[in-house]
Amino acid sequence: MSLKTCETIIEKLKDTNFEDELSICDKASLYLLHGCLNTVYHVNSDEISSVLLKISSLIDFATEKLHAYPYKDVPLCWRRLYTDASIVKSLCEIFIALRTEKEKESWKNIVKTLDMALVMTGAPGNGRKEMIFHLIKEVENTIKNIEENNRESNNITESLTKRRIDDNERENDFEKRIKLENTNLPTIKFPIPKLSSPSLATFTSHVNTLSPKPIILTSCLSHWPALSTNPWADFDYLLSVTGKERIVPVEIGAKYTDNSWTQKLMNFEEFVEKWIKNPTNDGDIAYLAQHDLFAQIPRLKEDIIIPDYCFVDTKPYFISCNHVQYTPPSDVIINAWFGPQGTISPMHTDPYHNLLAQIVGNKYIRLYAPSETSKVYPFEQDGFLGNTSQVEIETPDLERFPLFASANYLDCVLEPGDMLYIPPGWWHYVRSLTISFSVSFWF
Repeated sequence: MSLKTCETIIEKLKDTNFEDELSICDKASLYLLHGCLNTVYHVNSDEISSVLLKISSLIDFATEKLHAYPYKDVPLCWRRLYTDASIVKSLCEIFIALRTEKEKESWKNIVKTLDMALVMTGAPGNGRKEMIFHLIKEVENTIKNIEENNRESNNITESLTKRRIDDNERENDFEKRIKLENTNLPTIKFPIPKLSSPSLATFTSHVNTLSPKPIILTSCLSHWPALSTNPWADFDYLLSVTGKERIVPVEIGAKYTDNSWTQKLMNFEEFVEKWIKNPTNDGDIAYLAQHDLFAQIPRLKEDIIIPDYCFVDTKPYFISCNHVQYTPPSDVIINAWFGPQGTISPMHTDPYHNLLAQIVGNKYIRLYAPSETSKVYPFEQDGFLGNTSQVEIETPDLERFPLFASANYLDCVLEPGDMLYIPPGWWHYVRSLTISFSVSFWF
């Protein structure tokens, strides 16, 4: 990690026209941001701790502002303030680490500072995301160098034979958990039709019918690196690409309708090692769900290809049965879904056309048409769960929800290489039968 890199970032930050989005923030916040930015490179080792304290306080203030609104309604100025303050904080931490020869843990905290900006705000602003990506790459290289030096100096004497045996035992157990056993396979009563690599014209015609229905598209993903040359089923590969220290938002709990459900930020290595490869037996389940992992870690996006089907011409329409308004998004919305066996997405609707690509493992999925809405008992329409069913789909309480027994549905087990098309407004329930990694494309 070089001081030259930090100098370049500082100059780019100083070039910002602070009269744009940031000007809406209060003057005291801008004054503090300016002051920290202008002094961070010129103060001595003792004074820089004071700058770090000030910029950390500014991040805390911006965090309060972020939490004062629903995420989609957060004014851009507070997202910008959080982003710029986080970059300045990371520079403080870098200067301290360089001048005091701090060890690996200090550098890990720098990655966390930068990742929090990506996760909390999306890093808006001219070149901000690129600055963060560049700094993360430099810091990760520094961590890698520290690890290599530590390995050389420690003169590791552990028996390689024993290590290989332990690794093989863990690998065999892992392979069993990622493989679908026949005993885990649900009975498919009303299978979803399949189409093998349909033409663009065929798919366009299907999605633009008056009431499009779900279909499974096969033989469409085999050319993806994630399923071939860079297999995501190899989680050591995933860790090497994402970076072990990267911070991701994780849901704790089997499903988001549970009272005990919560969210936590953790580094990717902890998530994979503790919750995916070596899950505990305390009943908790962790799920990296509906997260734009590919905007946060662009290197991972190189292993997938946005399907051409996402770019078909579609028109807005309204589904009166469940009050779903479909409006084509300005761009394809991509989200990652990664978790162990047993994760559940309670039955809900989404307002977009959806292609759900299965990359690792298997999922059981059940779908109900919008016309079945009255039989699936949604929560109150004006509430947070207005697009979610109250029914436990596989173990329904038919005394509370008697009409559910007569609701018509389609179901399937989605396998690696399959891609499920879900039309807007269709109710869908998803349960992972194994360790699973899926990618959704809303269009």
